[in-house]
Amino acid sequence: MRQQILDLTPDPRPCLDDFVPGSNGEIVSALRRWQEGEGERQIYLWGDPGAGKTHLLRALVRPEEFVRTTPETRFEPDQNPNLAVDDVHLLGSEGALDLFHRYNERRDQGLGLLVSGSCPPTHLPLFPDLRTRLAWGLVLRVSPLNDEEKITALHTHAQSLGLTLPPAVAQYLLTHCPRRNDYLFSLMKEFHHWTLATHRATITLPMVREILGNLHS
Repeated sequence: MRQQILDLTPDPRPCLDDFVPGSNGEIVSALRRWQEGEGERQIYLWGDPGAGKTHLLRALVRPEEFVRTTPETRFEPDQNPNLAVDDVHLLGSEGALDLFHRYNERRDQGLGLLVSGSCPPTHLPLFPDLRTRLAWGLVLRVSPLNDEEKITALHTHAQSLGLTLPPAVAQYLLTHCPRRNDYLFSLMKEFHHWTLATHRATITLPMVREILGNLHS
């Protein structure tokens, strides 16, 4: 039986440098300019689940400036330099009205606003005036990674956790697991817990098969 341990190590804060851009190089460049206070201050990112939108938003703002949206989310006036709103399509009607007002305030004051959603602004299930506002700024689509890029991203994430991910294991994960980045990265965290308990730094196929079997049972 695997030894159970208490992992008190916090998740590392994402940064732009550990984001594997793939075909999103121009998007990363635009976000770097935003981070430096240059160019358009309101940016809307959209794309498939797991494409990396949350990673990008968290990499660009302080933790207190990041909001993971739920239907109950509300937005009070604030003077933070930046605000990042993840999964805006989940907002309820009251939260959407709040965000409409916050958008206007931030645009008037030159403050930064990053918003992510599952589709272009014009297709969001939100009231028309907010959809229009979100389309005023820079609208960028985050494209998913291809297989080679996903493997690169997995290696990068493994290294950030102090792990070694052999190529055969990375390919096995793409073949036998859901291919969303968020799912694959959550597996890496489970592998990290396992290696801490077994005092090993290399992810092996037997380890992966056992962990996947435990998760699916």
